[in-house]
Amino acid sequence: MNKKTRYKSVISASRRVDLLTFYPDFMVERLEKIGKENIHTLVIWTKNPENILKHKKLNKTLKSLDQVYVLLTITGLGGTELEPNAPSNEKVLQLLPKLIDFLGSSKRLAIRYDPLLDVYYKDEVHLTNIDMEIFKNLLKDIKGSGIERVITSYITLYPKVVKRLEKNNFRVVPHSKDEIENFIQKRMIPLCEKENLKLNTCVLPDLTTTGCIEGKLLSELHPEKERCSLAKDQSQRPNCHCTKSLDIGEWFSCYHGCFYCYGNPHIPELKV
Repeated sequence: MNKKTRYKSVISASRRVDLLTFYPDFMVERLEKIGKENIHTLVIWTKNPENILKHKKLNKTLKSLDQVYVLLTITGLGGTELEPNAPSNEKVLQLLPKLIDFLGSSKRLAIRYDPLLDVYYKDEVHLTNIDMEIFKNLLKDIKGSGIERVITSYITLYPKVVKRLEKNNFRVVPHSKDEIENFIQKRMIPLCEKENLKLNTCVLPDLTTTGCIEGKLLSELHPEKERCSLAKDQSQRPNCHCTKSLDIGEWFSCYHGCFYCYGNPHIPELKV
């Protein structure tokens, strides 16, 4: 009888909160507790990768790991009423060269243009990234960086998210599943193909074939070509294709203050 293969863990940090930006010391503590010898890859979800480079203790810890992969969220709405404390595209993108150098390969960095959403603030300010000009400009900004992968999805309007948006004077402009899929298939994907980029989707049943955390890719990118588990992550939503990982985050307050967040955002008071 064959023994079950035991793989090192893929660590997710974190779907629940931007640990890197707001809780780097907690992140170090969790990683040290797990032990670098037990970690195949650390996958970092963030809107601001600055602490990878500037937080000395975290930087040292990350350097000790076999592989770090970054899922960098850039919606094009950072600094707007919808994401009041998130950094602007410009601030994040200027970090790319040093970040890629730290990771050892541009293939270990994916851009999450996620979520797609469309809202009005106080029925006056139109805020949306379902906009090809915003997307074109983002692709223009990352051109030449070597990044190969972009991920997108449509906002999931959980009841608590809708309630929070309405309470803070945001009105969601609804889009059908067909509208969103058409926008992705006929506009976003052709542009990505033209720029030699692969566009993946997240939790869109008719389009999604791979996860944000993709075990096969992480195995290929591992410096020793060491394999990790390819098993589906059963703790995620049914249409999620992510492979198995251990998320080390908690539902801490996230101070980006994104009003559409499904986690626990710290909501700032917007200027009148």
